[in-house]
Amino acid sequence: MSTRQKRRSLILMILTFVYLGCGTTVQMLPDPVDNNSLIIGSLIFDIDGYEDNFTTIRHNIEIAIIGNYLKNEKFKRFMQWTTTDENGYFYLANVPDGEYAIKGFRIHLIGLGNLTIENELIDPQRNYFEIKAQDIISSTGELFDTRSYQRIINFKHNIITLHRSGIIDDHRYDQVKDLKLSTGEIIDSPPVPIYFLERFEGTSWESYLNFQLN
Repeated sequence: MSTRQKRRSLILMILTFVYLGCGTTVQMLPDPVDNNSLIIGSLIFDIDGYEDNFTTIRHNIEIAIIGNYLKNEKFKRFMQWTTTDENGYFYLANVPDGEYAIKGFRIHLIGLGNLTIENELIDPQRNYFEIKAQDIISSTGELFDTRSYQRIINFKHNIITLHRSGIIDDHRYDQVKDLKLSTGEIIDSPPVPIYFLERFEGTSWESYLNFQLN
């Protein structure tokens, strides 16, 4: 075999290894660090007639999480983005222990383009989501509804419905049973920690996730 043929065979072997490796990658949650917490939750965006659209979105929703946490006896502001998986679940690993809220989210839908949904989280009388004209979501807000419990910050199941009128309803559930969406789909979902225990079997967060089910 000539030097050129050997080089070509080696390149093919490397490409094959990379291809097979990409196809068999096992996704894992990052291990716990120090005393940090794990944010988990799910979000389903159900469009019920808005601009004559009837569809349910789970995958690739960009979610902005904001919060407050104490560091060196001073409160610090937190804001970070995460994205839902194909089933609508999201997480952020190793965030500081504190209080948190879903500030808003962004989606892209053929026919509607980009939609940005935000909650001001300032006035208790206006504690609801609205469609925003701009694509930017701010880090402001004072109404935090979710705290860490045994190192898990569980946002649970969030079913957010955009009605024909443009009004947005949001509901949060520990688990979902026989819930009918605008498309006619009926969903049943166990508590969010169960999903992460099954998807990330053997995760170092296992004991903390199990504690949420007690």
